[in-house]
Amino acid sequence: MVYVPEGRFIMGSEFGLTDEQPQHEVFLDAYWIDLTEASNGMYRQCVADKKCDNPESTIFFDDTDYRDHPAVFVSWEDAQNYCAWAGRRLPTEAEWEKAAIWDPNTNEQRTYPWGGKYDCRMGNFDDELSLDASIMPDTNEGCDGFVGSAPAGSFPESTSPYGALDMGGNVWEWVHDAFIEVDPLGSSVQNYYAISPDSNPQGVDPEITVYRVVRGGSWSTMFGFGRGAYRLWYGLDEIHDDVGFRCALPAVP
Repeated sequence: MVYVPEGRFIMGSEFGLTDEQPQHEVFLDAYWIDLTEASNGMYRQCVADKKCDNPESTIFFDDTDYRDHPAVFVSWEDAQNYCAWAGRRLPTEAEWEKAAIWDPNTNEQRTYPWGGKYDCRMGNFDDELSLDASIMPDTNEGCDGFVGSAPAGSFPESTSPYGALDMGGNVWEWVHDAFIEVDPLGSSVQNYYAISPDSNPQGVDPEITVYRVVRGGSWSTMFGFGRGAYRLWYGLDEIHDDVGFRCALPAVP
């Protein structure tokens, strides 16, 4: 795990989508966050202890060549169970974003974990045309060297300011927060970022929505172009071949 000290940071994006605005200052208590996504090998230990279910599809889970790749085809609840088994929990959205793109040396927000400019060599993004017709802008096919997922920690040059790996690309990562989409054309649904607490925000009431946030981008989608402030969401029971997770842990005073 890597350590993120207590303090304030700027969350959200002034040039992003409606759900990323407004930018706002947030205070977080100190915490630890996993260095990488949980791998198939790590998740297998939880399954062996009978605290986790097998992934919905075991096509990668049962393939020893994918032992060090992120565990995928896991739901939000599966991720919760794993983190609880490991004595941890899912990070909040705010914790994930601070660990990914806040630079404590400059007190500035980065666009990507490594800096302000997209580079297809800095993470595992959508650069293949063999599985679908999409490809990231300003990207040559095969730029990052992987068609699908990559072993966790394959891009050390894109380490976040706090030392975390894979926070841009590879697989989307489940976080703790529940989510309600805001209609950009006007809606009675209040944008959570406009009313969220300025200290240790936990997301909208999970009782009123089945959606949970994923962060960070993946090898197979162009959503958000890998920006650290971008927010995507899936149903808490959904499983995908490009969604995994990492865990967090509050720091003990």
